[in-house]
Amino acid sequence: MSIPWRYSVRGKLLTLILLPILLTFAALIGLTAYWTTTYSDRQLYMKVASDLAVARSTLQLMQDRQLERLEQLSQTLSIHPYLIEGSLQDLQPLIDDIIERQGLDFLYLIPIEQLIAEQSLRPSIKNRIDELLNGESINGLSVIDQAELETIDPALNQRVLVNVLDTPRAISSDKSLETRGMFVRTLHPIHNHTGELLYVLDGGLLLNHNLEFVDRIRDLVYGQDALPEKGIGTVTLFLDDVRITTNVPAEHLEQPSRDFVRAIGTRISAEVHEQVLVHERIWIDRAFVVNDWFISAYEPIYSLNDQLIGVLYAGFSESPFISMYRRNLGELGITLGLIMLISGYFVWRSAYRLLSPIKRIHRSVMAVRKGDADTRIGQLKAENEFADLAQQFDSMLDELAARQEVIQQAAEKLEQKVELRTHSLKRKTLELEKHIELLNATRAELFTKEKLAVLGELTAGIAHEINNPAAVILGHIDLIQSELGENSVVQDEIDTVIEQVYRIRAIINNLLQYSRPGQVIDQMQPLDINTVVQDTVSLVRYALDKKGISVERDFGDLPSAEGNRQQVQQVLVNLMLNAANAMPTQGRIWLTTRPWQTDDGELGVQIQVRDEGVGMSEEVRQRIFEPFYTTRENGNGLGLSISRSLAKRYGGDIKVESTLGKGSQFTIYLRHKARLNQEDEETMRQLLSGLGVA
Repeated sequence: MSIPWRYSVRGKLLTLILLPILLTFAALIGLTAYWTTTYSDRQLYMKVASDLAVARSTLQLMQDRQLERLEQLSQTLSIHPYLIEGSLQDLQPLIDDIIERQGLDFLYLIPIEQLIAEQSLRPSIKNRIDELLNGESINGLSVIDQAELETIDPALNQRVLVNVLDTPRAISSDKSLETRGMFVRTLHPIHNHTGELLYVLDGGLLLNHNLEFVDRIRDLVYGQDALPEKGIGTVTLFLDDVRITTNVPAEHLEQPSRDFVRAIGTRISAEVHEQVLVHERIWIDRAFVVNDWFISAYEPIYSLNDQLIGVLYAGFSESPFISMYRRNLGELGITLGLIMLISGYFVWRSAYRLLSPIKRIHRSVMAVRKGDADTRIGQLKAENEFADLAQQFDSMLDELAARQEVIQQAAEKLEQKVELRTHSLKRKTLELEKHIELLNATRAELFTKEKLAVLGELTAGIAHEINNPAAVILGHIDLIQSELGENSVVQDEIDTVIEQVYRIRAIINNLLQYSRPGQVIDQMQPLDINTVVQDTVSLVRYALDKKGISVERDFGDLPSAEGNRQQVQQVLVNLMLNAANAMPTQGRIWLTTRPWQTDDGELGVQIQVRDEGVGMSEEVRQRIFEPFYTTRENGNGLGLSISRSLAKRYGGDIKVESTLGKGSQFTIYLRHKARLNQEDEETMRQLLSGLGVA
């Protein structure tokens, strides 16, 4: 049998040599991946933080330049004759020309008196009006709602509208339209030649849908060769969490074209919203932007009134860097893998030449193992430890062969002795097994006979003791009836007593008959089962009423059943009293009769006795029909056993269903035409009479 390569010495040696290389390879790949990822992430995050700083500076520069323009303009307007004369209508053409040349979206003069009177109409600057009255300029970002835009320029109401779109990974919102506008806004006071404050010059640049603003920052930050191939650099301005101007594509694009669809109206992701807009912190990390992952930088932006109004964003797509990282890692892995293969080949060739003597020794060992005792290794060409090992091994084989012959002779003698002893031991074992089997059968038979003998003696004594009181009762009842006359008020009770005494004597006769095999005293007759059940209820009515137990009857349309009336009543009385004993307190017993058909197609009836007592466990249910088995302290364990034997005598049976804690149901099956079971007849006689009763 050849040893698998991985278990051979050569395989283990090769593994031992290559394992450090493999571990070094894995560690190198892991460290390279870690260092590359850590370094790349650090560099990317530093770059995007720098990009955000450039975007922030550009936005600030726009505000500063706008302030410079308005300062220059105020110097011109302050000496203008129309302004000195207070003729603002005549200045409007000049202001319109300035708006067009400066690229502003609105510019107008507000008289100081009007500014003070209409503070409530300008909520975006009301917290800074005192500074204007003191002659100070203010500039920055301002969010203006529809009502204030109406006082500035009604045409701006439509230009600021942004449709809010559903965005993946954004927090849920019912907002569908942004009606406010974000402006780069500057307010500068104008004085006359005496230094008196006359007007405030208010100018603003709308940032909603201002593509020039974000594209200028993008071109500045993400110019040529700033990103790898297919990299996308983006800048966005948010009003609250809604993109009001952006160059982020609305769909996933490898490289946006000139007329790509911008994601204006989409919303910021939930995790960024939490950190930037809720906790007012800067975010520098990877983030999901509309439809892809970007290396992103977000920072909150504030209005003139120092209120958080939105977010400034700069970022670039992550996928080109991941592709580049994977490509570099793959190239490194391939290079190291080739080195591993070449090293493994040379190690394998060297191991093959080194271990050839071991392979020859192994072949000889395996031949000896298979039974070829004449195989020897022979002389090896190599002059090393393997040659000495081969010589010693051949000498050992010669000595082993001599000893094997001696052992073989001794083994043959021992085998003969063992065979003789084994034959004797097997014969004695068979005899012992037969004796044990006979002992077990005899023990079971003696146990059964002992129980039946005790029951027979008990039955004979009971029959003798009951017959004498029954005769006395009948004699006294006859005397009472003769004294009271035939039409006395208790005649029905007297008849019932007489009937029950005769029933007792009939039961005693049955007991005596079972103790005398060969004598038949049963009176078989067709029975109206519903009548028998109804009469039986009357017999146990007193015992049931005493415990507060009611009987519910449900009788069906039945055929007759052949049997002995007293024995059927005996079975029913036994089951009903058992049902009453199973209920510690008041309860109900259900009596139900229904037609029944045997497995061979014959007609019959079934009688169900159901209670709502304590029920039985599965272990108790399996044993309740055994003689002498009882769960009651004052029970004898014979009632159910005798009842089932009575039912089986005529081809019927009794079955039980029970649920612990819910109650039990016994079902009696009787045939329309009784089929006497001789085996059960003999069992019943033994059960009631015992072995020694004549």
